[in-house]
Amino acid sequence: MITKKRLYPLIMLFLFPLLWYSCSDDKTNKGAAVQIEESPPSVSGKPEGKLIIQLSEKEKEELKIVTASVSSTIQNYSLLVPGVVFPASGYVSIISTPLDGRLSAVLVSDGDPVRKGQELFKIESLVFGNLVAEYLQGLAEERFQTTRLERLKQLVEQSISSKSELDRAMSDYQRASAASIAAVAKLKAIGVPDHEIEAFKSAENIDPSLKIHAPIAGKFDQRMVELGQSVNALEKLGRIIDTQKVLIRGYLSPEDARSIQTGDSVQIGRRDNDQLGIATVVSSVNPGLDEENRSVVVNVEIYPVDGWPKPGENVRMEIATSSLGEVFAVPLKAVTYDGNQAIVFVRKDDRTFEKRRIEIAEIRDQLAIVSGGMQNDEEVAISQVFSLKALSRFELITEE
Repeated sequence: MITKKRLYPLIMLFLFPLLWYSCSDDKTNKGAAVQIEESPPSVSGKPEGKLIIQLSEKEKEELKIVTASVSSTIQNYSLLVPGVVFPASGYVSIISTPLDGRLSAVLVSDGDPVRKGQELFKIESLVFGNLVAEYLQGLAEERFQTTRLERLKQLVEQSISSKSELDRAMSDYQRASAASIAAVAKLKAIGVPDHEIEAFKSAENIDPSLKIHAPIAGKFDQRMVELGQSVNALEKLGRIIDTQKVLIRGYLSPEDARSIQTGDSVQIGRRDNDQLGIATVVSSVNPGLDEENRSVVVNVEIYPVDGWPKPGENVRMEIATSSLGEVFAVPLKAVTYDGNQAIVFVRKDDRTFEKRRIEIAEIRDQLAIVSGGMQNDEEVAISQVFSLKALSRFELITEE
């Protein structure tokens, strides 16, 4: 039987190894904790999510980081934009027939210069003949009712006719006058000029030939009919273009178009030539996207020089524009991304760089236009950016 005196030494003998192992393990853990708490020699964190990268003298010599200054004095940017030339508004006219008929005369060909009011086509039309007859009938009825009204006025004054007869005559005259005015309006609506309408009054016969006149001066283009061809109402016959003024439409992405404003300077050049020929300004900017190419359209009206450019040509547009609000120009080489967040490395001194988030508004001419996160005259790294990004990854180790 084991007595208490013998039991105590056995218990102490059993507990001693356990106590020794526990103490040694505690020392090991403390040492590990010290190692984890130590930051890597190249990185030290700062509050509010900022990260400072401290290079050693050796790292500085090996990396030889090149920096560039950030500028907030940018006034203008140059945007190269493809453009297409169109006839300017008011300098092009579509020629179409206002009613059904047959072409009895074709008096113009493509490329012919035309004067305003010049006769281009003749269309024989039964509809037109009926309109002229309606006008002459209305005119005759109006003359008759005018004479009748004057005669009844005299009879009423002499108490020969009653007042009710005069009222009836007045009503008939007003209806005849309205019908005559409507007949004239129908003729004008299909393009008959006033002097031809006046000539109908003295004509012995009704000529059912409608004359199509040029509404503007210019050159005839795209004739689409031939002599003797039957045409339907509103069918296109051709067009007239006055090339003294043209419209150029430039197509921009929605991002580039945000800074374009009416009045911005534009240089127009040939597509296959670097030389810029005509200086002008932006006339207007369309408010919505073009449905065909999903671009914003910039409109520029110019007067061609020596016949250039012509409608249908492709040109090159260089638009000088300024940014809205305070922005900073950062070299695009300085920008990298941490996930979806754009970042740069700002130089603090020869061996210290700060990893900083930025907000990019747009990208132009190898410059990132930054709307937030930078200050004027700061310097950013434009070489070894990925090396600095790799060093910044040690922040994860320090947080663990």
